[in-house]
Amino acid sequence: MKQFIIDKNSNITYFFLIVLSLFPILPMAVESILMISAFLFSLLYFVLEGNKFWNKKKAIVLILFSTLFLIYTLSLLYTQNISNGIKYIIRLLPTVLFPVLFLFNDKDILDTKRFEVIIITYISALVAVLLFLHVSLFSQLYNREIHFWEFRQLIEGKIKVHGTYLSMWLGFGIILLVLNIKNLIIKKKKLLLILGVLIVIGYFMYWQYVIGSRMPFIATLVVCFFSIFKKKRQIFIFSFLTIFLGFSIILKTDRLGERFERLKNFTFTFPEGKYEDNYPNISPEQIRNGVYYCCFKKIEQKPLIGYGVGDVDAELQSCYDETFTNTDTYRVTSYNSHNQYFKIVLSCGIIGLMLFLISHLYLSKVAFNRKLGIYISFIFFVLLNFCFENILSRHDGVIFFGFFSSFLFFQTTSDT
Repeated sequence: MKQFIIDKNSNITYFFLIVLSLFPILPMAVESILMISAFLFSLLYFVLEGNKFWNKKKAIVLILFSTLFLIYTLSLLYTQNISNGIKYIIRLLPTVLFPVLFLFNDKDILDTKRFEVIIITYISALVAVLLFLHVSLFSQLYNREIHFWEFRQLIEGKIKVHGTYLSMWLGFGIILLVLNIKNLIIKKKKLLLILGVLIVIGYFMYWQYVIGSRMPFIATLVVCFFSIFKKKRQIFIFSFLTIFLGFSIILKTDRLGERFERLKNFTFTFPEGKYEDNYPNISPEQIRNGVYYCCFKKIEQKPLIGYGVGDVDAELQSCYDETFTNTDTYRVTSYNSHNQYFKIVLSCGIIGLMLFLISHLYLSKVAFNRKLGIYISFIFFVLLNFCFENILSRHDGVIFFGFFSSFLFFQTTSDT
């Protein structure tokens, strides 16, 4: 048995990675079981063989990947709601478990072929999700009288995934395909294959439009441009023209365009009145204004070390209750910080945020030296999405971040 584990370790870990790359279609319980099983197998291999190859460099990399997990854990020392804090920390476990799968091994798990198989598996899972939605929501999909928010709720009801996260998954799928099609063109591959990739890219972008989540859509465009074009002049000209044309089209249509349209008339106001009676007049922008107002107010009170990961939601709610006495909007629904950076500062202060950013800056520098452009693209994409959503406060965001940050960093291929 010992020899079998040593000999087959790479293949079995690779199998776990393939199955886990199907996370867009896997139930949460199945994902958790697979992650724990993969970790336990890697731990067993580490005890039998891998510990012989453990070194200081691996330990540093593991600490860097686990930075947020560690600073959240330290914040339990001064948080009052420890049980709530532990829930957040447990949710972050994938950011530790995924790098362990690679660091506990002494062999390279991902060669070029295996890397491509996992990417294709992930893209296939996304296609399966979209085809399911297309069939099950066919009549509503082409009913322009349905408000984008109502349609998004239909989507979330079918697949049990928040629309923002689905749009983010699709966005990174588009980035992977754009980078792939660039390589196909350079290598002069078959035109039919290139056409197929373009069709999938178009299909993914269509669904991003349908879902109507702005930040993943913008982040996808920005990262694609910076991934394709290397010269500054190319980046400026093509980015300006394409984004201008894209937004010109979007602003004349509905759903995603409807969301951008509101930004043109943006005013810094807060929700007013009883939500049940006044919700058609309360915009998401007004709600976020109140959220960000309270975030800044609370950060000013404890800027260095924050309140501890377990107390952030309660602190924000107390600010909502004290500040917005003329509306029950923030009592009908609980609102988190809607910004990952604010979440970290509120939990662990500016010190915690600096440690988190420095760790990923260092990992990005290592990736840049190894010419892992796809990893840099992923980190840039995620950091943009952090601006308007607590990506690492939901399981769907954590598994996405944990899986791809490790998978792309520990690949043995490279790109320019």
